[in-house]
Amino acid sequence: MYAFRRLTTLQRVFQFFTLPRLMGLYIFLFCLAAVQNLLLGFGNYNNYLMFAKPFHNLLLNKSIYGLHPELYFDDYKYSPTFAWLMGPFYYMPVWFGVILWNLLNTFVLLAGVWFYLSDEKDADQQRRKALLIIILEALITAQNLQSNNLIVGAILLGLYHLRNERVWQAASFFMLCGFIKFYGAAAAGFFLFYPKKPQFILAMITWTVLFAFAPLTLIPFNNLMAEYKEWFRVVVDSKLGLQVSVMGIAEAWFGMTKTDANYRIIETIGATLFLLPFLRFTLWKDWLFQRRMIAYFLLFMIVFNKMAESPTYVMAVTGVALWWVTLDSPTALDRILLALVIVFTSLSPTDIFPPAVQKYFFQPYNIKAVPCLLVWARIQYQIWMQPKTTSIQLQHIS
Repeated sequence: MYAFRRLTTLQRVFQFFTLPRLMGLYIFLFCLAAVQNLLLGFGNYNNYLMFAKPFHNLLLNKSIYGLHPELYFDDYKYSPTFAWLMGPFYYMPVWFGVILWNLLNTFVLLAGVWFYLSDEKDADQQRRKALLIIILEALITAQNLQSNNLIVGAILLGLYHLRNERVWQAASFFMLCGFIKFYGAAAAGFFLFYPKKPQFILAMITWTVLFAFAPLTLIPFNNLMAEYKEWFRVVVDSKLGLQVSVMGIAEAWFGMTKTDANYRIIETIGATLFLLPFLRFTLWKDWLFQRRMIAYFLLFMIVFNKMAESPTYVMAVTGVALWWVTLDSPTALDRILLALVIVFTSLSPTDIFPPAVQKYFFQPYNIKAVPCLLVWARIQYQIWMQPKTTSIQLQHIS
């Protein structure tokens, strides 16, 4: 009887969160996260300052890299183009900019999920499921004032436009991601599944040039080239940072030495496993195969990323959500895997678990990465077990 009542209560909670209420909750919580960071003081919104303040150095024709303690702490690890794009935030009062930054990230994420799932059967129900799965990880990103919600939303918007053959819009979103974090542009590889391939390649080249040279409106060409060279150096030098990923699991569980060579071995294995399903050429036009591969990609991008950290996991969990909505009849194993993701990936960094458990178990053993790795393996199995098809599922094409 107790179990029945608890189940009924959970059902009522889920029924209460209709799609409009859920989207409103996103906006409210993420604005609240911004306000919380402001109230806690300077150190809690340093990430935002590191995004908004490098524009100051562009104005002065000074390098945006290296330490600038008068503006923000830590090293800037993003492109000159991102510093240029953040120019409007530089001129805003900090309190307003922090809130607007989280709002921008929220709206792009919501738009990405909304449009990406627009051709699903019962699209609103599927959007609701996906947003419920993603919300905890998205909130972690918002609390850290990171750009990952924006990136995953932009990736989904790019994929939505790509499948609808709007190649110029798709390319713009992919390249926007690429100039924030390199791997964000990798989703452009899915152009192989869709028509207008030559037009898309032309669009990617054009947007790459436009984004790359946009800072020339502020600094000379030679200085811009020097900044890009420094950007690549910073990315390379910081590559052995946090590893909430397969690399971290290999180190903590199996004693693997933290070296570049070992990382390359794991990356090669992961990339090979990711690319092999593309050999199923007969499925390239199959709706289900495309959706599984995209979910597979979002998980791969994080679980095999040697720089993965907790706030980046909104991308991986979005992959979990997109996989979940492809399941017409989830098995018991599928349900267990989703529960593991919610508990050990999304809830593990929260106050639900005692600090000692987090410090001595979750963090050192990279438990956050494990459920996502298991889902990644599950999707790979489902991709290889998917029977060959000879026709496109037209009912899913928008």
